[in-house]
Amino acid sequence: MEKKVLENKLKYQAKQIGWRILTAIILTLTAVITVYVYAAFVEPSAGPSFSDQDFTQNILGANNADNDFDSSAVTVNNDGSVIERLEYIVDYLDSR
Repeated sequence: MEKKVLENKLKYQAKQIGWRILTAIILTLTAVITVYVYAAFVEPSAGPSFSDQDFTQNILGANNADNDFDSSAVTVNNDGSVIERLEYIVDYLDSR
């Protein structure tokens, strides 16, 4: 009789392990598919040359002669930001 009880317990445990493995596989595949969907790269509809880069917050400006960024409020600082260092260089060169 003990042999039969042991056999039934082993079958039950094997069934439970099978369900756990199946659940782990499904959850893993769901996570992989979700990451793939969210990380998929979408090509822009227009190239960089067609985009409008001329706006007030864009310190680098657009590739044209009249940019919207106003650098008149930038102060000269030899160890500050890039734009402040450029102002320092310009002032230095103007003073020579």
